[in-house]
Amino acid sequence: MSSATEFLQAGQEGFGKKSSSGVEKFITDDFVMTTPVMPRSRQEFLDWVAAGGSPTSISDIEVIYENDDIAVVYHGLQSGNAIGTKVMCCGSKRDGKFYAWRVAMAAS
Repeated sequence: MSSATEFLQAGQEGFGKKSSSGVEKFITDDFVMTTPVMPRSRQEFLDWVAAGGSPTSISDIEVIYENDDIAVVYHGLQSGNAIGTKVMCCGSKRDGKFYAWRVAMAAS
């Protein structure tokens, strides 16, 4: 299994359990998640996961490409009462952990 898939599955589990402990091992201390809505620092990301997301549900994870430096992923996303969305993410890695996670969304 890819580290991107494991990271997203840990995030999905974290949303459900309202706990960020499972995703911490996948991100660096200087991690930043950038979305079309806002950037989130490592702590803001962990707090968001621990709060259950928006609530957020991830589905249909498809890793398009991954190596030691980068991961490109496509997946479904349901957030709150919004319509379902398709998301493309690009994660940058250092020493086996993600230090940047960029998200682009398109309504499905």
